[in-house]
Amino acid sequence: MKLEKLNIPLIIFAFAFFVEGLDAFSISNIPLSWIGVVTYVLIFIYLKLTKKIEYIFDITFIKYFLYYLIFVTIIRAITFDLNMPEYATTSFLEYIGLRLLKIVSFYTIISLTVNFVRKKNIDYVIKLIAYIGVFISLLSLYSYFSYVFDWTDFSRTRAGTGGWSQPIRRACSILRNYGTFREPSFLAVWSAPIIPLIFYLARKSKAWYIISLIPILSLVLTRSLTGIISVIIVFLIAILLDLYKNKKFNFLLIAPILFIFVATMFGNNFGYKFPPLDPSMCPPESADKCDCSIYDDEQDVAKNSSNVYQSVFSRISIIASGGIGGFENIDILNQYVVNSNFKIFGDGLGLSNIQYSPEFGEITKQTKDGQSIYRSPGQVVSFNNLYANLYFSGGIISLLMFLFILRNTFKKLLKNYSTLDTYLLTGFLTIILMFFFQAEELSSQLAIYFGLITMKMSNE
Repeated sequence: MKLEKLNIPLIIFAFAFFVEGLDAFSISNIPLSWIGVVTYVLIFIYLKLTKKIEYIFDITFIKYFLYYLIFVTIIRAITFDLNMPEYATTSFLEYIGLRLLKIVSFYTIISLTVNFVRKKNIDYVIKLIAYIGVFISLLSLYSYFSYVFDWTDFSRTRAGTGGWSQPIRRACSILRNYGTFREPSFLAVWSAPIIPLIFYLARKSKAWYIISLIPILSLVLTRSLTGIISVIIVFLIAILLDLYKNKKFNFLLIAPILFIFVATMFGNNFGYKFPPLDPSMCPPESADKCDCSIYDDEQDVAKNSSNVYQSVFSRISIIASGGIGGFENIDILNQYVVNSNFKIFGDGLGLSNIQYSPEFGEITKQTKDGQSIYRSPGQVVSFNNLYANLYFSGGIISLLMFLFILRNTFKKLLKNYSTLDTYLLTGFLTIILMFFFQAEELSSQLAIYFGLITMKMSNE
């Protein structure tokens, strides 16, 4: 390919997406993932200044939704009177600024995706995202198997959210796939939405079915119940919807579900359990005292089973018996919602997390040997739920605006139902479902899906 034919902004966009997948690494205390976020914005600014990016009418309401969140955050920040938690890794202004930057980048990613599809085609952009997802998955598998086969793992350079290093080694716990992320759940949230795009490509080239085993195995080895079950559920929905729309059973949609179970059985052969660790490796006042005594309840036993299948799927029965409250973060949020005033306008992005942090500490506090033990002492705590974050940050107004956006997007996808729509809907639903239990911020993957869906509808 000649240099003049290369779409340099698209190449830089792909680089930014890849760098976002290097969540566990930093340069001079600057997380690589944030460099990726800044890069999206810089690409957008360049294309805007050179008049190489077009106005997108279909995402106007999304833009107003984001404007509202930015406005509320700035207004609330001016009068905010709480201090940052003791072990926060950034100053107050940096923390709020990063939340605002994330919102700005979300809009730019949608715009960039739409414009890159116009310059190339939708399959080209999907394939680019899929290749990056597969490569990040390969890196994650190397990291996982480095413990199983005694290879050298990556040296993670990004500090944990509480200000201390965040090693993979955790006392007496079973090995989970962290990959290039700080948490297994982060890897699951990042990679799961890419799997439907890979299976869309597999409809055109059978080689992608083989390739799909790489991200699926990576996802399974995270032992993330949310990520794995979300993919299974949405593909089951896709099967039923496709049956309703096309009046025939699509056996190809079963493949991802079967591959997950195959990968789970394969993963059973490669478990690893960490021994007790030196107490100096534990965060101060942490519940993890580097001994095995913390893994003594039913939930922890299930999570730390050497059997991958049992580790993931045995928790379903535990959660089913206790309802949705079996997801611990949901139960904590429910208590916080009950004790909070009704939010019309919200407290602002990031500001709501700072307010939530001491309440989270009190709700989750345990007493052992007469001492108070805290889950996340001195840290800024995540809601682990986008909808809760929108409610507390932008009030009921921002939550209703976002739900309206989701409604319109689903209507677009179901209007002229095609093969591509099936996989766009599946990936989109995967993200929406995981937002209930893991991620709390609008993600790049969601922005890319908005862009792909918008462009596909425009073409039609």
